[in-house]
Amino acid sequence: MTAMTSRALTKRNRDGFGFIHPAQTVIRFSFVSHWRVSCALVLLAVGASALLGECMAFSIAKAPVPKQSVVLRTARRKPQSTPKQARVWMPTVAAAAPKLDLIERMSDGSMAKSAYFDVSLDLSSDEQESKPAGSSTLAAYQEDEAPSSDPFNLVLRPGGSPDAPAPHVAKSARPLPVRGEPINVSVAPARPSGHIRRVVSLPAREELLRNIEGAVDVSESDFVNLARELGADSVKPGEELDILLEERPERPNAPQIVFARHVSHRKGERFLARLDNGTFQTVTDRHLYDRMLAEAIAAEGASGARGRLTPQESRDLNRAAGDYPKLIAHLKQSKVPPRVCLQVVQLMKTNGLEWSSSDDLPQLDVVYRKTEDNADELVSVTVNDGETERRFYRYSTSEDGHAEFYDNGGHSVSKTLMEKPVAAGRLGDGFGWRVHPILKVRKFHNGVDFAAPKGSPIVAAGDGVVEKISWEGGYGKFIRIRHDGGYETTYAHIDGTPKDLKVGQRVSQGQVIAYVGSTGLSTGPHLYYELRVGDHYADPTKAHMSAGTVLRGKALEEFNREKERVAAISDAIRTSASNAARAVAHVLKADDEPASHVE
Repeated sequence: MTAMTSRALTKRNRDGFGFIHPAQTVIRFSFVSHWRVSCALVLLAVGASALLGECMAFSIAKAPVPKQSVVLRTARRKPQSTPKQARVWMPTVAAAAPKLDLIERMSDGSMAKSAYFDVSLDLSSDEQESKPAGSSTLAAYQEDEAPSSDPFNLVLRPGGSPDAPAPHVAKSARPLPVRGEPINVSVAPARPSGHIRRVVSLPAREELLRNIEGAVDVSESDFVNLARELGADSVKPGEELDILLEERPERPNAPQIVFARHVSHRKGERFLARLDNGTFQTVTDRHLYDRMLAEAIAAEGASGARGRLTPQESRDLNRAAGDYPKLIAHLKQSKVPPRVCLQVVQLMKTNGLEWSSSDDLPQLDVVYRKTEDNADELVSVTVNDGETERRFYRYSTSEDGHAEFYDNGGHSVSKTLMEKPVAAGRLGDGFGWRVHPILKVRKFHNGVDFAAPKGSPIVAAGDGVVEKISWEGGYGKFIRIRHDGGYETTYAHIDGTPKDLKVGQRVSQGQVIAYVGSTGLSTGPHLYYELRVGDHYADPTKAHMSAGTVLRGKALEEFNREKERVAAISDAIRTSASNAARAVAHVLKADDEPASHVE
């Protein structure tokens, strides 16, 4: 191979790796030659480190610094606990019907407080098993001779058997602590607990809070603060406002609202607690409210003093016991007032509710009330025989407050057609064929005659409207009434009618509508009393027909609202009993848990 020339070698080296062009200069790195670049890099690193340090210091300064606990040495003393105060045992209430103090507007427009009670009766059971509605839920407050430590016996057992242990507890076995008193605490001043009572508003129409204020003797500022937290100054139909009042020994005549419960369709159930400054705050924990409610229910006790019966009422009660022995026995066992018992029996008789055998005995739910003037009034009765259910409600349609009972459809059930509308009358010719005393011919007598002194008052045999006041040859002067049941009664041979009585006027059973006379074909002063049902005549002394009012239009709408209110009252009574039982169970559960002793 021919040796490469110097030009070719130079060309190969120029084209290879690492060749340095003659125009380029290679400078080796040294601090002397690169001091500017080195200084810039050092300054940049120092600045970045300083900035990072400042950021970390700022973050650490913002974080909370835990404080070191300081132990203070005090002189040792012998451990000492405050003696336990006497625990208040709830009064016996299991034998009394659950009670609800209700603020309501009366027929005269005034606001008054009435106590409502609800009793459930099962006539097919023995008298000893009949208890007020919800009584077993309050059995935790019942003192009994046989102590029991089983907390499950203190609350309602759904579907419990009759053989289950009696839901009673002895005072010595499981007392309830005083609300507000410390338990197992070393130092605590003794403070007597105030008396808690409850009032409820369930208005049929919108009721302003300031109207309720006047019925409970509470300061105006309490209701102003309550209205502010409620966001409303009234209670509307369908809403419920429960108020818990506390009366403390140091201010016995100045009760304060300590808790309130408001139920509405829009906001549901709300609990409002009183703060130290007198304002109210919505709370979510209902245990304290239920605890206070239990105290209020226990303090309410029995239904209070009962009015003395008149001799006639005593005789009626004895007859009722003979006609409805099971019913009277159960009502007495449930401590229902005697006058309410008479009203229940009269309602049963009027509507033909009788039971021929023990297999037909129904279940009853009785709601009654005690007014401020201590009058006992039946409010509603529900009769359930297993197949049908009949409901009766007390309701007043007149401004004078006179009330009667209506069925679920608004038909009066308190009245039946009177057999003799003239008190001084003596039955003469009856209904049927006879020889006319004047015409001397055999004719059918379409009514009955009652001989009475001239001028004796004649009353309407039932509720209705005056249809006619006129004169006819045979009747003489007469008055005719069309009753709500669709039938008519005629009163003939009358001497006259009251001056203020007009055709088209509505009359009530027992209202004076005429006076005995001897007009027309008459042999002497007497009343001809006639009943016409449709196109035929009937014997008024044997026709047991409803003679009360049938509600229609606005009156029926008002009645339906009253039914809803009664249902809400009954539900409130039962709910209160359930809440009280829940509070008892909650307290007993807390009482069973081991408590830490603070020294």
